[in-house]
Amino acid sequence: MATRTDLEARESTCKTVEDLVNLAREACTEPADTDYARTLLNKAEMQCQFPVDYVKVAEVFVQGLSDHAYAQGLYEQAEEACFEGKEFAEVGYSIALNLGNKEKGRELLKKAAEEAKELSEFLKLAQYAEKGVGDVELAKTLFSKVEEKCKSIADFRKLAESVLKDQNDVETARTLYKKGARYCGDIAATVTYAQGVQELFADTAWVGQILGDAETDCQFPKDFVVLASGFKNLLNNRDKASELLGQGAEFAMAGDEHLDVAQGYWDLLQDSPAAAKAYGKALGEINDRTKLLELAKAVASNLGNKELAKTIYAKVEGKSASGADWIKLVQSICDDLQDKDYATEVYHRAESKLTGTGDLIALASEVLKNLNDREHAEAIYRKALRATGDFNGFIKLLDSVQEKLADKILASDILDQAKVVAATTPEFLQLVERVATILGNKDFSAQMLAAAEERVASLDEMSKVTEAVKQHFANDTAWVQRVTEKLEKRTANQAKYSEFQKREEACHDLQDYLSLSEEIMKVLDDPFYAGKLLTSAEKVLEGKSFNFGLYRNLILAVDTYLKDQKWVKRLFDYCAQQCHHFAALRQVGQSAVVLLADKEFGKQLARSYYQSYEKQVVSRADKSVYDYTKLCTAIHEDLQDDLWAKALLDKAETLGADHLGFAQMAKLAEMLGDNEWVDRLYLKAVNGCTAAAQFIQLGNRLRSYRMKSEQLRSLYDKGAEILKTPQEQLRWAEGIIELFNHREWARQGYDRIAPRFTSDSD
Repeated sequence: MATRTDLEARESTCKTVEDLVNLAREACTEPADTDYARTLLNKAEMQCQFPVDYVKVAEVFVQGLSDHAYAQGLYEQAEEACFEGKEFAEVGYSIALNLGNKEKGRELLKKAAEEAKELSEFLKLAQYAEKGVGDVELAKTLFSKVEEKCKSIADFRKLAESVLKDQNDVETARTLYKKGARYCGDIAATVTYAQGVQELFADTAWVGQILGDAETDCQFPKDFVVLASGFKNLLNNRDKASELLGQGAEFAMAGDEHLDVAQGYWDLLQDSPAAAKAYGKALGEINDRTKLLELAKAVASNLGNKELAKTIYAKVEGKSASGADWIKLVQSICDDLQDKDYATEVYHRAESKLTGTGDLIALASEVLKNLNDREHAEAIYRKALRATGDFNGFIKLLDSVQEKLADKILASDILDQAKVVAATTPEFLQLVERVATILGNKDFSAQMLAAAEERVASLDEMSKVTEAVKQHFANDTAWVQRVTEKLEKRTANQAKYSEFQKREEACHDLQDYLSLSEEIMKVLDDPFYAGKLLTSAEKVLEGKSFNFGLYRNLILAVDTYLKDQKWVKRLFDYCAQQCHHFAALRQVGQSAVVLLADKEFGKQLARSYYQSYEKQVVSRADKSVYDYTKLCTAIHEDLQDDLWAKALLDKAETLGADHLGFAQMAKLAEMLGDNEWVDRLYLKAVNGCTAAAQFIQLGNRLRSYRMKSEQLRSLYDKGAEILKTPQEQLRWAEGIIELFNHREWARQGYDRIAPRFTSDSD
């Protein structure tokens, strides 16, 4: 045992209250040196700052020196120093345990309980109440607060873990954890609870009891799978797990349920045949692409069942529409099935289905990434080229081809088509840079740069064109000089451009833009700036109800200032599409012929619209002679194409008509200069009259045609022979007075028919 000399030698190393208390406790052991122990405790007391310090010193005064009175004073100082609930708890527990003052201990524990919040605090207080104070009721009350704080299995597990860790009290931990069983609301929770038993207490019998009791609660396939996982993972009971999975398979009906069973067979037992059977049943019930791909991944990666995986992929293929769908599908095949031949087949089918430029570009990139098949990628890129119609689409395609293939021939083909749709200086400048970088073709670059120069619409664009000429064609001094002079002129006129741009901001309707574009052409002679304004004007019209008069004004401006026949044709075509009757279409056709500076071009447009209308007439079941006669008139007057006009008139005659219809056709035949045809048609008009009223109606129509009186009389006179009844002949004779005011002819007519009136009623 240590002597006083030894203890004194060690005293110099004591730094804390606990160091001195431990040394004093050692001095109290046999042979005890109580005087030295008291000396050490007095020194420790001098260093006390917190309640726990006083408690440690007081406990040695009681346990080592049996000096309860001095210890009482230390406990009082400890109580005075208490600030937190856990400090009151430690002081109260020590007083009850060492001084035997249960009442004081109970008082301080209750005070601590008022401030307690954490589970661990209530638990410790309950244990102090039971073991220190001996107050079973208080302990129960505090334990109940512990239970009230636990709202889940996880809470009870955390509580049991703290009891095991802090107090190594297995029985208390078991008692507390058992109370968590009430939160086993389903099979998954029950297995989680059983897992806690296994990990905390390693009690396989208890685990087996929990899992066994849960079997009767299984209602759905997933319940059986989860419970099977408990038996396999916690007890390593493969037989029971297999039995439960079999029950789950019997209950499975929906696709998700078959999936649960399949996953269970594989994850728990690595039973590939059973898992494949369940996956096969799931396939028929699942239609979601994402779930199908997950299913295929599981079948391919876990089971290695390529045939079943391909069956699943085929179903996914049937649900693939967008490029993203196809790309995701084939990526899954490459990653999970690792079958490049099958991936190639699907890529080809994707190519045949997709039509959008963006989708095809993405597909080609994937073919290169996954298969490194340049030939197939080029074929897809060429299909994308055929599908592309806008400038940005061509640029996107070109950049992808350059990045992925660096194929100059394909790039050249793309650039050839891109130049056709390019319309602005910035677009042509993009082509210049790409031609120079990718092809190195000086002639091609020069063409694109010249086009960019022609379309300059701002100072900034002129500046960029000048820079491009100097960069790519520095040796062409004439070109450099020309664009430099243009830039200087543009810069000098910038004040005027700024003024026009301010006025442009104030434009709201069509007339604003037309007036400003006219002034710009007079002052600056800048067709490209004018074109920009006219483009804005067209957008204004697009936002309004269709009015051909407004479009006609826009067309005239485009033709006059820009001489852009493509734009003119597009506008006229749009107007023609808006026409719902021939009178409106005739306005469009006449305007094309009359307004445009290039008369032949105007006639070409009108001809195309009239040809389209003729096709519509021919196809209609309810067509009439007037459909043909209106078109015939337009062809003759607007196009001077009498051959076509005669063909239309011939179709009208074949169709047949009444007396007025044949009269209209006769008038057109006269317009076409075919006198024989005229006579035949007028005769048909006369023969088409079956009543005197129709003869009078025909006479009025022919008078409106300004037919000569002699010819009109000759045709009308035929009515005397055609009409059969006396009443009709009488009305015909009255018509002579109405139409011709010719009394002598009328008298002759009356005389001619008088013998036919023989009865009193006549």
